[in-house]
Amino acid sequence: MTLRASRELPTVVALIGLISAVVGCASATPAASVCPPQAADTITQLYSWYIGAGDAYRDHLDQQEDLLEPALYEDLQAAFRLQPPASAFLDIDPFNGAQVSSYGFRLVDCRASGDQLKARLLVKAGLGPGRTKEMPIQVWLRRTDGEWRIGDLQYPQASGEAGPRLKPLLRSLLSRDDQASQDFADAPSQASAGDALLTPSFRIVVERHCPEGTVVCDQVSYRGEDRETGAAISLTGSTEYSICADGQTPCRFLGYRFANGNVIYEVSEDGLLTVTQAGKVLLQEQGEWQR
Repeated sequence: MTLRASRELPTVVALIGLISAVVGCASATPAASVCPPQAADTITQLYSWYIGAGDAYRDHLDQQEDLLEPALYEDLQAAFRLQPPASAFLDIDPFNGAQVSSYGFRLVDCRASGDQLKARLLVKAGLGPGRTKEMPIQVWLRRTDGEWRIGDLQYPQASGEAGPRLKPLLRSLLSRDDQASQDFADAPSQASAGDALLTPSFRIVVERHCPEGTVVCDQVSYRGEDRETGAAISLTGSTEYSICADGQTPCRFLGYRFANGNVIYEVSEDGLLTVTQAGKVLLQEQGEWQR
């Protein structure tokens, strides 16, 4: 009995080793793929320039035209020219997906499929050098005539969803501006330094009182006047933003919020006035900004 077991032992050991090797190969996590050198150079060159340019990057994008696909470059330049009081404008930094400055970046990995490639990037962005978070960005590239160029950017969400992409956002902004440009050209100027919103029942003037360039402003005034009776109310509130993937940094501007005791007045970016009390909607009217 002992002799038979000793003869079978090498076979058993070898079999166990073979099974372990097979299981190990099957369960191993694939290593992050390495970016093709030229694709990595394209991303690194663009983002190094962007970080170095600071807030002036919009004025000098032409310096990096060769790194972008023509359609993306042209749409970005057109969107950068849109400024308030245009009907629509690009209110985020397209290279970090937020309304804050960037201070660094790192290229994580790439996933290539033929002449197309998706790179995962982490951009260090925030309200100041000491208040940053790494913002996930996906960079889409295409190889044309042997050159990798950036064709789109995507902003993953904290929920794990893929998130919005830059190109559709730009096309939407430019389309809205084309449709409304004549209306704004003919619109009368306002006496108020703030923006006036006209709803069926009210004329509302909203004005920021924060230093120029401030992203989140908690010094916003609201004056609402009943268009029929002339009765008016004045409130103080703040801007409202959606939150970026890091769960902290403000991303997209949503509008304004004002409190009068337990009555909340909200004015959205697209001109919707909503008044609530303890979660119950007291009034809701769609208006038009008279910028």
